[in-house]
Amino acid sequence: MIRNWKKIRTCAVLAGWLSVAAAGLWHNSAQAEALQSLQELEPEPALSAPVMLPVTGVGGTKAILPLRAGKPYMLHLWATWCTPCREELPKLAAFLDKNPDIPVIPVALDSGVPEKVQAALPRLHAEGLPVWTADRQNVEPFLKSLSEPGLPMTLLIDAHGQVRSISDGGVDWKETGAASTVRSLLQQVE
Repeated sequence: MIRNWKKIRTCAVLAGWLSVAAAGLWHNSAQAEALQSLQELEPEPALSAPVMLPVTGVGGTKAILPLRAGKPYMLHLWATWCTPCREELPKLAAFLDKNPDIPVIPVALDSGVPEKVQAALPRLHAEGLPVWTADRQNVEPFLKSLSEPGLPMTLLIDAHGQVRSISDGGVDWKETGAASTVRSLLQQVE
């Protein structure tokens, strides 16, 4: 009887681990499918007051977004501790490597000093990604003004500095025609 109980318990533990593994595979599959198409970032009427975010670059460079006044850009908010961000980041780095003329500004939130973030990029398979950081406390008022304050988040910012569209999670930077889609979106909000 005790031997049967041990077999039953072993089978139950094994079934539990298999359930956890299956749930993990399903979650990773759902995450991959959950990437938003860049074409879904349709410009809307202004969703915010002009964006004025303090950021820090490598070497202690301080700046206030927008970096190029009067020019539209994409703002990508992420964090080194955010699993969906880490999954999306290599795709964004590859996109920016192929399209250095497209103004996408990645900003790491609550991820440490820029040098720490830069040191993490090889591990995240995102070498060459521009490094800007911001403390969440400085960005919190802006995030609270948006209806979707999760990470990762990509925002289409118009020439007046106002948010015109927001992703609701990761963006598919590898989709066919991604560069032309982003260029078109930026032209629409000039």
